[in-house]
Amino acid sequence: MATSQITVLIVEDDPVIAADLSYFMKDFGYSPYPTVTNADDALLLLNNVQPDFILIDVSLEGGMDGIELAGEINKKHDLPLIFLTAHHDRKTIDRIKATRPSAYLVKPLQEHNLQTSIELALYNHSHKQLDSPSSEGSGEDYVSGDHFFIKVKNQLKKILLEDILVLEAYDNYSFMHSKGQKQLIGSTLKSLEEKLAEFDFVRIHRSYIINLKAIEGIEDDIVLINNLHLPIGKTYKEDFMKKIKLL
Repeated sequence: MATSQITVLIVEDDPVIAADLSYFMKDFGYSPYPTVTNADDALLLLNNVQPDFILIDVSLEGGMDGIELAGEINKKHDLPLIFLTAHHDRKTIDRIKATRPSAYLVKPLQEHNLQTSIELALYNHSHKQLDSPSSEGSGEDYVSGDHFFIKVKNQLKKILLEDILVLEAYDNYSFMHSKGQKQLIGSTLKSLEEKLAEFDFVRIHRSYIINLKAIEGIEDDIVLINNLHLPIGKTYKEDFMKKIKLL
């Protein structure tokens, strides 16, 4: 299955902490961009890249601190922001809260708390973007933008929606098919159907959701996708054919 690593921008001016954070990110299975030490460099980088989340130290070198940087980021981007701070006085916390962060962590950092906070930040941010998120069978898989997050063992993995061919029901779980691979994920097919409603996916059978762009052919009541022959259920046929005509 084609996957892309979850990317992170670290904004930290302490070289020792920056190195530790970069190590932790790689250990969690994420891909960190080169660390930047000030707000100006962070904003410049964000003109050219789109990380999945940002770690920001409150105290930064230069004229703008991390909280002011977060305010500038929020003007142009909708990204999960996680603050790192050695200060937890009321004034600092109130300033942080005003930027609507996904989380904030007090130094010294604990590895487990850092990983948990990141996963919750990604989860909550992606659900905020959905019009009607479903709690039923939600497991630990969720959609954000053009990709799909799944939990594999102890790591989050990012899978591009365009690489998903078929989703197949399997009790309270589902199988995700891509070219040549099949991955078990922790969501029911009903939950996935609701999460993917705004994308080019359609349910064709009580056991299958397909990527409309992956269809290779239709023979009678069978959809052909990557050597899979998938039945079209009577209940779903009318809606499926309407969507086919719109392609």
